Amino acid sequence: MPLSQAEAFRNSLAGGGACGALIASRDWGLTSLGALDAWPTSLRTAVSLLLRSPVPMVMLWGEDGVMLYNDPYSRFAGGRHPELLGSKVREGWPEVADFNDNVMRVGLAGGTLHYQDQELTLYRHGRPEQVWMNLDYSPVLDESGQPAGVLCVLAETTDRIAAERRREAAEAALIESEAEFRLMVDTVPQIIWIADPSGHMEFLSRQFSHYTGATFRPMSPGEIAAAFIHPDDAPHVVASFQAARDGAGPHVFEHRIRSATGEYRWFLDRAEPYRDRRTGEILRWFGASVDIHDRKVAEDSLRELNATLEQRVAERTAERNMLATLVENTDVMVMAIDLDYNILALNLANTDEFERIFGVRPKAGDNMLELLADQPERQAEVRAGWARGLAGEQVTFIEDFGDPNRARPFYELTFRPLHDDAGRLIGTYQFVTDVTDRLRREAQLVEAQVALRQSQKMEAIGQLTGGVAHDFNNLLMAVLGNLDLLRKHLGDDPRAARLIDGALKGAQRGAALTQRLLAFARRQELVVEPRNLSELLGGMRELLEQSLGGSIELRLDLPPAAPIAMVDANQLELAVLNLAVNARDAMPNGGELVIEVEPAPADGDLVPGDYVRLTVSDTGQGMDADTLKKATEPFFSTKGVGKGTGLGLSMVHGLAVQLQGALRLTSEPGRGTRAELWLPSAGNGVAASETAACAPKAEGPQAPIRARILAVDDDMLIAMSTLDMLEDLGHEVVEANSGPQALEILRSDGPFDLMITDFAMPRMNGAELAEAALALYPGMPILIATGYAELPSGGRLGLPRLAKPYTQDQLDAEIRKLLAG
Repeated sequence: MPLSQAEAFRNSLAGGGACGALIASRDWGLTSLGALDAWPTSLRTAVSLLLRSPVPMVMLWGEDGVMLYNDPYSRFAGGRHPELLGSKVREGWPEVADFNDNVMRVGLAGGTLHYQDQELTLYRHGRPEQVWMNLDYSPVLDESGQPAGVLCVLAETTDRIAAERRREAAEAALIESEAEFRLMVDTVPQIIWIADPSGHMEFLSRQFSHYTGATFRPMSPGEIAAAFIHPDDAPHVVASFQAARDGAGPHVFEHRIRSATGEYRWFLDRAEPYRDRRTGEILRWFGASVDIHDRKVAEDSLRELNATLEQRVAERTAERNMLATLVENTDVMVMAIDLDYNILALNLANTDEFERIFGVRPKAGDNMLELLADQPERQAEVRAGWARGLAGEQVTFIEDFGDPNRARPFYELTFRPLHDDAGRLIGTYQFVTDVTDRLRREAQLVEAQVALRQSQKMEAIGQLTGGVAHDFNNLLMAVLGNLDLLRKHLGDDPRAARLIDGALKGAQRGAALTQRLLAFARRQELVVEPRNLSELLGGMRELLEQSLGGSIELRLDLPPAAPIAMVDANQLELAVLNLAVNARDAMPNGGELVIEVEPAPADGDLVPGDYVRLTVSDTGQGMDADTLKKATEPFFSTKGVGKGTGLGLSMVHGLAVQLQGALRLTSEPGRGTRAELWLPSAGNGVAASETAACAPKAEGPQAPIRARILAVDDDMLIAMSTLDMLEDLGHEVVEANSGPQALEILRSDGPFDLMITDFAMPRMNGAELAEAALALYPGMPILIATGYAELPSGGRLGLPRLAKPYTQDQLDAEIRKLLAG
């Protein structure tokens, strides 16, 4: 080869990038290729070609497959460059030696190879990597026309293949997610549905087919109304949904749906719009139809009871008053004793007469035989006479009693036995003469017992927490408002009391369910204050023991100097009770429940600071890892259909997060469950007293006031209940069922001393009505009554708010506050 050609080739390597420079600087005399100046023309030509290629290229020259490549290939080679340049291909890529052996055999035999998305495992950076490549192999001929090497053109497709697999994985995950969603909603015992922006039904849960007997198919609102909704309700349902679409608010409506047997039951429809985050356009409607038939039937019964109960109570009261008057003015004497001659009750006539004939003035609680201990003859006479009554039979006889030195008249005595609720004989009572005072005391005792029961029931109603969803609060307002008035006028009617108790329990269950939903959503109103957890939990001992039953031992590990935590006491008590009930259900054969309180520094994902850790541990069945993972998910329950809402732990978790704390669960099958509530510490704060926080200051009777009030509410049940309570308080009330009607009344019949208005009303809400009313009468007091946990708007006026459901006393207090201000 002329020296000038060798020099020209060496000079051309300078234009071949970094790899060209490396080839030019390398001593090739020690390799099978020989000195660079001695390379054949075919090799120099092939090297010049690949060095200037913009795509990765490598040439395997000779039987050993000595590797010569360009800069793009060097980047593909990664950490193996530059040592890879000039190495034998089998030694350069040992992990794919067999693959390259085949390439050399085929290429040096004059054949070509093509691989599409070939997967190989390469060690480019000291660790195994899965790579995909398009590979094209062709022979390189020498001067004699025989294959002397193999040229490889490659393109790495790893990123594309990985992306395609991620799309496939995402699609599989979406399919699995959709399956899980359907399984979840199909387990809910209510009808769950999804519709497009126009209301065209896209999805209905399995409960729809179970109830109606119809197979789901996409349907318009009109088609659904015509096929399944009661004819009297259908046009109103369609109109309500149209109004919700126009107003871009929630759709809420009660209507009847036909079952597979042809029966119509009442359902509450509620749907919320799902919007595009950027444009605000409604994309879907997500809704549920809840069976409220039993509640509607109960409401009808309650309305009927309300219509007749007041009259019956008045009649019974008049009857008892007349009876009390008769007894008060009779000369019959009355006394009752227990089996040991302890005086249980006696009237003044009996007392006066006993003192007159025995010289001792008796009273309830005295032992009659002990009163006559210094008069053994009189004592024996009394024992003999009363023994006939204590025999358990009704008996009447005439006998003389008394100290002959004082008086010893004859008496007509009638004895009646006394029994307890179980039918056991516990004593006897007598009618003698002049019984007026005794009967009056008995009547007063009965009235006191009735008043006590009324007070206890009113306290139970007063403990129902507010801040629940608007619609349930409105329903509870109608029920609790009427019960409030009924209790006020209820006489000694056990049957009516049981009916009221039943209605109360139903209302309380509804409030409890809504409260749990709000807790999971973290939107409940909390009254957070520093509380001594030892004091709070100690006060729950009796309630917890009753809830757990006799087969479970309760142990409270509460230090006397307990750390103070920032909590809402009522919500925390409910959370602890939920955890205790869950533990009870996990210990059907009995066990031990331990509640502990201790200070603890933040760990894990908690915000740094000091915390109080409240731990509830049981020795129950425990949970496996899968169940534990889902334990705080909404509607997840292991108790079976109808035995739990699946919101208990969700509520506890939501409360903990809302209090800036956490709920942590640990459990293993057969080894019980440990629930830790991490609550922010109040530091050196002073704990609020439970008594001071819960008990209002005692006040004397307040003088009645009379005001002219405009009451506005679009719900007829609420309006009726509010009207009754206000009139019962002595106010003059004018009723309006909408904002526009209220404005007409204000213009034509104003002014008023006070306006009470609901917040959520169609066309004009309470805040808008208040603005318009204040424009007419700037100084008029206005009270907003709302069932929302948070007032959505209208707060800029700074108007006082009364949360539904409220009692008559709360209403009276707000009115007095406003009129006094």
